[in-house]
Amino acid sequence: MSTDPPPFERHHRTAQALVSTFQEALEPQFTAKGALSREDFTRAVGLMMAHWPSVLPLFATICQSCTASACGGCGPAGEAPPLFQADGRRRDFVTRLMVSALRTRLPDSMDPVTGAVFPQIVVPGLQASLSALFYEKEWTALNASALSVFNRLGTDRDAEVWRRLAHEDTLAVLADMPFVRAMLRFRQFHQQRQTFIRRMTDRLRDSRFIFADQHFETLFDALFGRLREGVRTEQDRARIDIHYGEGTAEALMRIFDQFDRHRMEQAAAIRVPGGRRTPRPMLAQRNMLGATPAAKRR
Repeated sequence: MSTDPPPFERHHRTAQALVSTFQEALEPQFTAKGALSREDFTRAVGLMMAHWPSVLPLFATICQSCTASACGGCGPAGEAPPLFQADGRRRDFVTRLMVSALRTRLPDSMDPVTGAVFPQIVVPGLQASLSALFYEKEWTALNASALSVFNRLGTDRDAEVWRRLAHEDTLAVLADMPFVRAMLRFRQFHQQRQTFIRRMTDRLRDSRFIFADQHFETLFDALFGRLREGVRTEQDRARIDIHYGEGTAEALMRIFDQFDRHRMEQAAAIRVPGGRRTPRPMLAQRNMLGATPAAKRR
């Protein structure tokens, strides 16, 4: 009879590293919100580690790679698989996660005149524009969560990240956190859309790239479009509220509704003198147009 430890036990140290990552991810939130004292938090983590042997069977049931019959991830006894090693120069893991979503959902397109490749060319502006949506402590907490996702997946390769997340429901909830929080920043959709476009334009000026409304629509749909699946049914919406807070699903639905109406407005052309057709004025611009002296005289 073999005396080798079961496969899942050979990943015991990996599981301990995941708990440590969990602790690092939560610490900025507690620091920012003060929901628990540091002593309470440290004691809770210590208790978790003290009872670690009793949760090994549970870990075995959820570790698909270890319980599969054709496991290729188990190394020699006592050796845990390597965790994701972040580049020491990289600090912004929220943008890294969001850019990975863009690259898996948007094919590259090159401007034949300038040679600029979209969406790659907008990444520097996207980084600054996304972080500007949040207070510093909020961004720090989201960044720690994104780093935790990469640590637990063991990779930051674009396609591999989303392939693995498709089979990790619990981890996918954590991975969706930055996307949900960023989308909620567009509650006042038209004003915040214009602010985002203006900020992107300023950041990309040196690249001679004009960030237009159609680019915003493409990015918005690529970043947040998959969240629609989470608000389609009543049960889905209840799950969203449980994971991200009461009222989140309703807020997301309202934002999607505003986005869809804006996209339809932009797509519906109007006829102007001379027989030409031109896009309708943006919704947020109509009050401005109506406030002009010429408009008042009409």
